[in-house]
Amino acid sequence: MNRIFYSALFAMLSFGCTGIVTAQDFETIKIGSQVWMAKNLSVEVPGSWCYDNNPENCKKYGRLYTYEAALKACPKGWHLPSSAEWSVLANFLGGEDVAGKALKIGGKSAMMLPLGGNRIQSAGFGLVGTYGSYWSSTRYDSTHAWYMYITDKNDYITLTYFTTAYGFSVRYIKN
Repeated sequence: MNRIFYSALFAMLSFGCTGIVTAQDFETIKIGSQVWMAKNLSVEVPGSWCYDNNPENCKKYGRLYTYEAALKACPKGWHLPSSAEWSVLANFLGGEDVAGKALKIGGKSAMMLPLGGNRIQSAGFGLVGTYGSYWSSTRYDSTHAWYMYITDKNDYITLTYFTTAYGFSVRYIKN
């Protein structure tokens, strides 16, 4: 696994219909043939939140995004990974049964995915420090999309689907 740093400055770019987003540098890492953002996205757009609405949590975990917000906040040259791209990453790291350990903070992959919890549509925030849920671009149906999650209790990753209204973390992959 190589760790490569790129700096791409996006000065006042428009991302979809979300409006103007201020400039942000994106550090990247290369794992296998994939180039990923090295940190969770933390760009404020409609449909995104800091865990417990606390800005300090955005610094630590990035923002939580609805599926639609995650699709729209994507800078040019990047995209929300498909469920297949999450599987490629897991396979490169030894398979879905062990990839979770490598992906977490302190793991061998340098992805350092924080366990940033989630935002449940009607019940608020939950599971910070125990679950890290990450959107994929793959839809299951009109109201659900696939996502990948890791936990503090296990070494595996799980790919499953849930309602697109929930708030999950976002880690983009380079086109």
